[in-house]
Amino acid sequence: MIKIIGDIMLDRWIMGTANRMSPEAPIPILLEQNQKVSPGGAANLAVNVAAICNDVQLYGAVGKDADGYGLVNLLKNSNVFLSIAEDAVITTTKIRLVEQRGQHILRWDREKQYTKDSCLSQLLFSLTEKSMVLVSDYAKGVIKSHTVKNILEKTQWVLVDPKQSADYYDGAFLVKPNMKEYESWNGVFDVDSAVKFAQAHNWQWLVITDGAKGIHIVSKQGSYSHVKEPVREVADVTGAGDTVLAVIAYGIKRGMTVPRACELACYAAARNVEKFGVVPVTKQDLNKGVVWTNGVFDILHTGHLELLKFARNQGKKLIVGINDDASVCRLKGEGRPVNDINTRKRQLEMLPWVDEVIIFAEDTPQKIIEQIKPDIIVKGGDYTVATTVGNELAQVIIFPTVEGFSTTKIIDRLQS
Repeated sequence: MIKIIGDIMLDRWIMGTANRMSPEAPIPILLEQNQKVSPGGAANLAVNVAAICNDVQLYGAVGKDADGYGLVNLLKNSNVFLSIAEDAVITTTKIRLVEQRGQHILRWDREKQYTKDSCLSQLLFSLTEKSMVLVSDYAKGVIKSHTVKNILEKTQWVLVDPKQSADYYDGAFLVKPNMKEYESWNGVFDVDSAVKFAQAHNWQWLVITDGAKGIHIVSKQGSYSHVKEPVREVADVTGAGDTVLAVIAYGIKRGMTVPRACELACYAAARNVEKFGVVPVTKQDLNKGVVWTNGVFDILHTGHLELLKFARNQGKKLIVGINDDASVCRLKGEGRPVNDINTRKRQLEMLPWVDEVIIFAEDTPQKIIEQIKPDIIVKGGDYTVATTVGNELAQVIIFPTVEGFSTTKIIDRLQS
């Protein structure tokens, strides 16, 4: 179960038209048409995680007020297990006045600093060494200077969305500031200083979100990568940071590397900001449309071409895995392959349906599939879903065999 602790809040949206200016001051007049409410802060992170993972538990605090009761009722309908203390002075509430075309006119906040430790006490009681904890800090008082330190005494799997001093999060597995937050800590970003900063705070990973510029991924060991995803049209960036952390946690839980999880998170966040309002990430937002197929592809024939064309039509990107020469010889016997690995790879890369070719040396592509995490696996009609390698990791689609075409038959005809 993923545990989330942090500042939970209620987001209220008042929407309408703003066609006039006030005679009392140089401000627009919003004529209200409707209102909606949604979970905010750590509560929004919990809703995002619950939408793509099973078993999410939220630890936070609300006041004994109408907004607090309303927030708890919202969360009860979102598949989130609640461990919420009702000892806050008031429930943190963000009220946004928004013109119907999406233009934000004003945000009105209601909050009082939370001073107790009820949430942390409940969380610590429930933790084991395998627990993953997401810390959603909005500097409203739930996360204090000792919070992460106390959690780390129970589990190393602590992922943080920060808002306070970097020292608060020393020792965390992953810390995810945005670029403005990072620069307030450590000045203008460059890779070398970011690595040293991660080392100084004993973070395994420092993940910096930078809006439309993408995500910078820095490890304590010195590695660096950058991912970026185009956005068709930005509708609303509210809650994008929660989407990123939710998907990173989801990816790590599935066994992805942190860079791979960040790549998926960047894609999901790009899809999310194309929607208006605070909208939880969906499994559809995680579907990059990556299709995998594999084989020897020794002598390309009509059956191969039809399979590859079909596979490409199942998604947005087709990755083809091919056995290296030694594994082909083990699988097919002496005299195979007819074409060496470089020739086979080059021929596949010339085809219009193939986006990437990966060579693997093992008898099966299990390890490669685990790394790539495709959305769909396509195999020919001599396979079933159950006999397809990687069937537990992705949807499997079987393409019917094109009768009369096979490499073995071509070789037999040539020899005869």
